[in-house]
Amino acid sequence: MLNWIDPIKPTIEASSIGFTVIASDPAGTATVDTSGSVNISQMPAAPGYDENIDITLLLDTSNMRDANGNLLTGDNTPRWAKSDEGTTYTDSKGKTQHCGYGWFCEITNYGPPLQYQALPPIDIAKMAFKRKDDLNLVIEDKSDDGSPPYAFKFGFVLPGQYNEYFISIDPVLSTKSTRTTSFMLKD
Repeated sequence: MLNWIDPIKPTIEASSIGFTVIASDPAGTATVDTSGSVNISQMPAAPGYDENIDITLLLDTSNMRDANGNLLTGDNTPRWAKSDEGTTYTDSKGKTQHCGYGWFCEITNYGPPLQYQALPPIDIAKMAFKRKDDLNLVIEDKSDDGSPPYAFKFGFVLPGQYNEYFISIDPVLSTKSTRTTSFMLKD
């Protein structure tokens, strides 16, 4: 939920973000906590299931309101950023690039506490962000079971009267360690 003080120049007065699992295949095998940490420890070790675990992020705009308390709808409906929007960084060739809808972050210290560098984005073999539409992002994960943890960020845009205002969400840290007690990083 987002509430604004000034509808022309957005200043966040109050905001909250929540995460929830709305479906998993097979049912009941994935959970998520309020920070967005994903737990897939209940994935079956059975024929028919492999190491390719994709995560779909659905942007729920149903509670996002403007400074007057009106729901953001129509041309003002928030959406996932496009690849040419949002936070910028300088790539290895000296060119300015946009982070867009989602990117992976380098973990700099396994801690505790775990630390990461939000920019520049990093590439992770066999993993990619895909923007399916304005409300659905997919993290395609074709990495091996037990792969190291990764951090990622994603961003959405407030279009229309908010002049394409970009908001990025703090990283969610994940590993692919199925059939263990936790999906999150362990010592």
